[in-house]
Amino acid sequence: MKILLVAVNAKYIHTCPAIYSLKACADLQEIPDLEIAIAEYTINDRYQDVLAGIMAHGADVIGFSTYIWNVDRVRRLIRDIRRIRGKDVQLWAGGPEATYYPEPFLREDGADLCMLGEGEEVFFQLAAWVCHAHDSEEESSSVESTGLENNYVESTGLESDKAKGAVAEYPHFCGIAFLQNGNLISTGLAAPVDLDRIPFLYRDLTLFSNRILYYESSRGCPFSCAYCLSGRERGIRCRNLDVVKQELQFFLDQRVKQVKFIDRTFNASADFAMEIWRYLRDHDNGETNFHFEIEADRITEEELALLRELRPGLIQMEIGVQSANPDTLRSVHRRPDLTRIAEVMEALVPQQNINLHLDLIAGLPFEGMESFRNSFNTVYAMRPHQFQVGFLKLLKGTELYDRREEYGLVCSADAPYEVLQTKWLTYEELDLLHRISDRVEEYVNTQGFRRSLPLAEKFFPDAFALFEALAEYYRREGYEQKRPSVFQRYEIFSAFLRECWDELRAEERQTAADSLKSLKGDSEEEKRSDNMPEASEETELLNIMETVRLDKYLHTHPSRRMTAEETFCFGGEAVQLKFDYRTCSPVNGEAEMEPKVI
Repeated sequence: MKILLVAVNAKYIHTCPAIYSLKACADLQEIPDLEIAIAEYTINDRYQDVLAGIMAHGADVIGFSTYIWNVDRVRRLIRDIRRIRGKDVQLWAGGPEATYYPEPFLREDGADLCMLGEGEEVFFQLAAWVCHAHDSEEESSSVESTGLENNYVESTGLESDKAKGAVAEYPHFCGIAFLQNGNLISTGLAAPVDLDRIPFLYRDLTLFSNRILYYESSRGCPFSCAYCLSGRERGIRCRNLDVVKQELQFFLDQRVKQVKFIDRTFNASADFAMEIWRYLRDHDNGETNFHFEIEADRITEEELALLRELRPGLIQMEIGVQSANPDTLRSVHRRPDLTRIAEVMEALVPQQNINLHLDLIAGLPFEGMESFRNSFNTVYAMRPHQFQVGFLKLLKGTELYDRREEYGLVCSADAPYEVLQTKWLTYEELDLLHRISDRVEEYVNTQGFRRSLPLAEKFFPDAFALFEALAEYYRREGYEQKRPSVFQRYEIFSAFLRECWDELRAEERQTAADSLKSLKGDSEEEKRSDNMPEASEETELLNIMETVRLDKYLHTHPSRRMTAEETFCFGGEAVQLKFDYRTCSPVNGEAEMEPKVI
């Protein structure tokens, strides 16, 4: 018997810990005559190559891990494999998309079974069953022998099916759904898994060369956010801390590039977080980076003191703000302390040792354009290294999905179910926010304009207005379709700032001219003097252009040399700077510069 577990990732550098976890737990039981294989692909791979690769395994059972980024591709694969192999193969689906909406997989695509919720123990039971059980009595005794009998339940409606003479196609484990005589049988979500029973997933790192490693030290979430599937869970389950440290030491010893914790709220327990951060500080290998999703307003002063000590690039942190509108936050059951988040950012940003990532979500209830502008400006003012303007995904199984009509939430019919309009935002307004988000990604999140962006802000009433104008400039000049390179963005930004400068100076001069007219009359001499640029204005404009050029040299050099020297002019004085690209900052990506000016 051969089972193939398939993942279709968003990018090559990603991995799917779910399928490795299922395999590791089943392998631990040493089920006789069972082979479990893994196949990973990406949504960017040619479809025919993916289908052919799966078919080449000749597996008896094929299981797919489904998420919003791959569900359309997975459903197509299930349909085509069913057409090719008929009933000669069992097709299973698991993951969030199958958990909360199994019926399309079963009725429309031809899948045999969906796994609901956490899958490690359910998968082991099913794997044992397909190998050894031939009827419900054999299956029941097999389950009892594993010590997992508490996870075995009778399905609601099962007796009525039996009365009709139906024979169950699958045993009624808790955590599965399938069709029986055309009726959907669902046994509910699987029971939570004991994390300490899940083996370490990364013993053989040759399988993960040049890829991000995902690590889970806890499951569950202390919050009940209305837009998130994790909001359905209650409580936090943590792995044994000593085991976590041993596994992190393995990553450190192997000098892996990045480990991304997938805990929903890593610092839900301050003591747990502190222990791990201390361990990473004390055992730092100088290379490995660790990523955490945290709640910044939970960070204590003791934690702040520890975080300031960490090597630049040792960790990075992602912080979900989502909105600054109190009504919006209440509607989705979020209660962030924005003042405390700002204090934490103010304490950590100047250190330049931790890459800090803040998130907003556009399309939430009660958030119109003016409200989102305020949320944008609030988060931007905290000066994060990464600022993600995300868009609400209306996930099946969440509270917002259930209340979508009440809030007028209209989303795409296909994954990832992104919101298209709401009671508070039109489609056109959301489209504008998409274009603003693209500019933020290019000009903030690349960290390539750290010195010139503050100068650009002076031309506008607020940061939102700056990126709104930049988005309009891109649209007008056709850059949205041209997709400029990293080098070209600096030239575009310079041209954009020069245009802003000219418009601002024209307005200032017109205001000054109007004032002179009212006070002194309108002589030809006064007209000429109003239109003559002052030397200080020319110097200020030159400083702006040179700052953009400096940003460019700090991050990119056209010749790709390891070092470069260039002369700049600031305040009318020439300054020669040397850039060393061999020692770039792991936090903001800037090359080392001598002498350090500005």
